Amino acid sequence: MAPVATTAPLIEGDYAITVDGVPLAYHVHGRGPVCIVHPGGPGLEWSYLRMPEVERSMTLVYLEPPGTGASPPLASPKDYTLARYAQLLDGVVVALGLPRACVLGHSHGGMVAVTWAATYPGHVGGLILYDTAGRGDAETRKDQEAGAAAFAKEPWFAAASAALARNAKVATDAEADAVLRDEAPFLFADWTHRQAELGAWLASVHAFASPMRGTGEPPASWDVRPKLSAVRAPTLVIVGAKDWLTPEHRANELVQSIAGAQLLVLANSGHLGHVEEPAIFAAAIAELARKLP
Repeated sequence: MAPVATTAPLIEGDYAITVDGVPLAYHVHGRGPVCIVHPGGPGLEWSYLRMPEVERSMTLVYLEPPGTGASPPLASPKDYTLARYAQLLDGVVVALGLPRACVLGHSHGGMVAVTWAATYPGHVGGLILYDTAGRGDAETRKDQEAGAAAFAKEPWFAAASAALARNAKVATDAEADAVLRDEAPFLFADWTHRQAELGAWLASVHAFASPMRGTGEPPASWDVRPKLSAVRAPTLVIVGAKDWLTPEHRANELVQSIAGAQLLVLANSGHLGHVEEPAIFAAAIAELARKLP
């Protein structure tokens, strides 16, 4: 990695750096130990992961991955691989002047985080692995199909299921937004009864087509767990009890793979616990922050 800047700003504000020829935007908010935040999707705009409660105990560096927000798309759909995302993440770590970094990754962003940790274990100062997994395979897909089917009696199920099928076929950012809006009920523990409350938040969230169309990822069979034994850093694994995309047993696999990792199960959350149970979510991260330099 050869970022343009050797030490990029870490004070409140909006910034841009270039890593290995790739322009990347990022946003700094909060106070306390520094933690880089990698959003999921792939293709979700960084602001969906904004965590004001967590910012009270940590300085959060919200990264805009390539192809989202102000970070331009990669040259080819085949470039959107976990290895490339992890390489760029490590370039950001170097650009920020952090010898060892804390990284919070959500969903696909968590897969990027564990790939980075497995590849650059000496650069890991802390990990917050949020609704994510260390493997993806045929069993994963079977579990997800069963998890989605459990919502079959909900009034939104048919429309949301159709949106899931369109996910990888979007051609424009407008289509990506529309798919996100339609499939979003699947991401919450109880959209049916909390729609009025959660709908306003959802209206502010955006998605981008380029990463969603990426053909280099996810691989048909991917398992980084054996390499995570090299990680020696405070680690918190967070999962919603009703998250069917990356369920609790996947979170337990991560806990078992990283020495000393702690597990937080959010009893009333699906795939977006920072929105569904923000106070409990933030309190657990504040505890982890006290273990960081």
